[in-house]
This record gives sequence, C-alpha cells and structure tokens, in this order.
Amino acid sequence: MFSAIAATLAIVALGYGLKQLRFLPEAAWQSLSPLCYWVLFPGLLFNLMSRADLGTVSLAPFLATIAGGSVVIVGFALLAGRAIAMQGPSISSLVQGSLRHNGFLVLSILQGTFGVAALQLGAIAIAFLVPISNIVSVVAILMLGRPAGGMVLKRAILAEVARNPLLGGMLVGVLVNILNIPVPEFISQVAAHLGAAALPLLLLSIGASLRFGAIGGNVAPLGAALLAKFLVFPLALVAIGYWFGLDPLALVVLAAVGSAPTASSSYTLATELGGDARLMAEIVSLQTLTAAISMPLWIWLAGMIAAI
Repeated sequence: MFSAIAATLAIVALGYGLKQLRFLPEAAWQSLSPLCYWVLFPGLLFNLMSRADLGTVSLAPFLATIAGGSVVIVGFALLAGRAIAMQGPSISSLVQGSLRHNGFLVLSILQGTFGVAALQLGAIAIAFLVPISNIVSVVAILMLGRPAGGMVLKRAILAEVARNPLLGGMLVGVLVNILNIPVPEFISQVAAHLGAAALPLLLLSIGASLRFGAIGGNVAPLGAALLAKFLVFPLALVAIGYWFGLDPLALVVLAAVGSAPTASSSYTLATELGGDARLMAEIVSLQTLTAAISMPLWIWLAGMIAAI
C-alpha cells in the first residue's frame, strides 16, 4: 500500500517539479489537462465499467453509503463555514473541498495496492459520486455566491452534467455492461490504450496544477477543509459502510474515496461560476500534499475495522 501511494505521489511531485523547472512551455501544460479530461480518462472509465463484474458487490448498500456520507460532509462544510464566519463564496469552496475527490489519485492507488477488483469498485464509487458532487458544487456556488433564480440554476446544473465527459464515459460503459452489448475488439483495445496513458499523464497534470505559493493566511477555512478529508468524510463513509455490513474491500475503497484530496477541476469551477477561486487553489494544494498521510492512514484503518 505504501509503495503504491508513494509511487503515485512521486509522479505528482514530478509534475510539480517539471512545472517549476519550466521543462515544458505553459501552453503544453494547459493542453495536457483537457486532453486527459476529455479523451484519456473517459476512455479509462468506459473500459473499466464495460468490463466490471457488477455482481461482486451489493450495490444498493454501497451506493447508499456514499449518498449518506455525502449528506454528512456537505452538512459539515455548511455548519463549519457558518461557525467560522466565512463569506458565501468561501463556503462554496469549502463545500467543494469537502465533498469532491480526485478520482485519478484514488484509482491509481487502488490499482497499485489492491488490483483490478478494487479498481473496478473504485470506478463504480466515482461513477455514482461524480454527478452528486458536481451538482452540489454548482448549487453551492450559485446559491451562496450570488443567489440565482430557478431557471439560471437549472441551466447551470444541466450544463455541468451534460458537458462532463467522465460521466458520459461511465454511463456508456455501464449500459454496455448491463445490456451485454458486444464491443468490437479494436474499440476495446483503443479504450485500453487510452486508459493506460490516462493515469500517469493525469498525475503529472495534477502536480503541475498545484499552487503552493498562493497559500495565504486562511487558517480557519483551510483547517476545516483538512479536517473534512482527515476525519469527517472518510469516517462517515467507513462507519456507514460498516453498519451496512459491507465487505473489507468495499470499506477500503470508501476510505480511499473519502480521504482523497479534492479534484483539481474544483478551481476551474470556482473561477467560472463565481466561487472563492483563491481559497479553492489553496485547498486543492494543501489537501494533495496531506494526502500522503490521510490516504494510507484511512486505508489501513478501514482494513483494521473490517477485521473486527
């Protein structure tokens, strides 16, 4: 487990180092992220979901656990933001930093640590959580930042969901899987090649996007964002999953999802819709750094809890 996490974070650190050394021009890094987001990662998710054995886990309690944990962590972010007198846009960034997760890191670590079964289960978790977290984030930014009318909010939600290529790749893969649609071998090979390229390039891109120099004096908001990933979200997911009687692998996957740093795209969403983009950049960078501690700790704890 530690080797897999160390290898994953080493690639992230390499991306950060290459960016600081200006190994590639800025335009190259800016092109890498959309390539991964729109082409490579959807191919990976399609390949995983079209081949996943959806009968290996009790999906109803597994998905109910994710839904319940999401309610808990959003409630925590809203209450914590009000308790420390944060402004609306800043609270929306705290909501994103608490609920959203970096699925690229999760899948890379699960694959390196537990193999294909955990990778497929992680893809199922991400498939369910991505639309939830995206919709909640859009609602939080628009309602807390600059209250929007019903039609504006509805259009923003539909646009965010419709343009999400990760959700599209997962849904197509699930439909192919459930309906047992035969996939030509060359398409499977294309998806497999895209998936093989996705994770290392995405990890480099994550490293290049980190902005440690931008971290300011937002001690209380950053503390709340770290507490969300160090304690509240993983604890909620593991506790609810244990109560439902999920198997050890499912608990480990939930722990990895809950303790993973927020997605790099949270900064883009905050910038586009009017959230606190600076705070969002600080949260992304700090959570990615502290994931070296939070993710292995919670994966280990979930394994210990499952053995009880």
